Amino acid sequence: MAKNSKDFLVSVADVAFYVNDTLAFTGTTALNTSISVSMEDQEVTGGKGAKTLFKYKYGRKLAPTIEMADWNLAYIAANTGSSIATGLRDVFQIAECVTLTKGTGTLAKTPVEGEKVFVEKEDGSIVEVVPSGNTITVGAEDATVKATYKFSKSVKYITIDADSAPLIGRLVLTADKYNNTKGKVGQVQIEIPSFQPNGTFDLSLEAEGVSSFSIEGDALAVEGASCTDGTVYAYVTEVPDGDAEVSITDIAVTPAEVAIKGKGTATLSVIGIRGGLYSNVSVDAKDCEFVSETVGTATVKDGVVTGVATGTTYVTVTHKATKCKDIVKVVVS
Repeated sequence: MAKNSKDFLVSVADVAFYVNDTLAFTGTTALNTSISVSMEDQEVTGGKGAKTLFKYKYGRKLAPTIEMADWNLAYIAANTGSSIATGLRDVFQIAECVTLTKGTGTLAKTPVEGEKVFVEKEDGSIVEVVPSGNTITVGAEDATVKATYKFSKSVKYITIDADSAPLIGRLVLTADKYNNTKGKVGQVQIEIPSFQPNGTFDLSLEAEGVSSFSIEGDALAVEGASCTDGTVYAYVTEVPDGDAEVSITDIAVTPAEVAIKGKGTATLSVIGIRGGLYSNVSVDAKDCEFVSETVGTATVKDGVVTGVATGTTYVTVTHKATKCKDIVKVVVS
């Protein structure tokens, strides 16, 4: 990467939410995707002027916020702990415009049997009528009225009860990463193994706007993928568009000394040292060059050393990309 180049996270993240390892919903129309990480602390003060001597940090919290521009029943289901059901239900037709000819008009839908139709007349008064099929009769004059009634239709729906808790699942956020000299270079994924919405939301329907939906909540601490992870809230992973760039500053070959009996073999492992905050990485033997100083004592190919005759030799290992080197002593008995 060019000297002094910088990486930047651009725009909002795409969202995926899994419940019991099954995809519950995806979101690609986010208006805002953010994560707040906070900690509490206890100050220890002392001396003249009550100087701060130490701060005990505890109670880390990780709280994602997602605001979506689109409408999706799954957002409400996750926030309320409800299931999305399908079936025949009675729904409302509100203020349907109906033309009456000599008092008789035809509704667009057939009202639910036994239900009344409420008719708002031209003078603003409201009367109740009993329909015959989808036909209503209001007086005997020609007029235009507004009818409100219930009819049956197969629909998707959610029941928000008083007791259900929000769902708990795996939340994944994926944002694009750009470089100021290369353009888009990859993505950053934030995986929260256990996320629970807080169960609160506002649904605002405005005359001059489009309703959005927010999901706010907290990460719950779970055991990590390995024992070295400990208890975790989230994993943050950089996903390059091409092959990952591993900036190796040195290599270490293990074991540092090899003892082989007769024509036996031993396998060398190459560790790439990156320094700073980066962990070491395993280096593929194919990315290195192995040279035995005395092939009459031992040969080496793709990291496998084979004994030839009694003696001592040295194997030089060179990382092809960075030219970093390490030397291994080989003793054949």
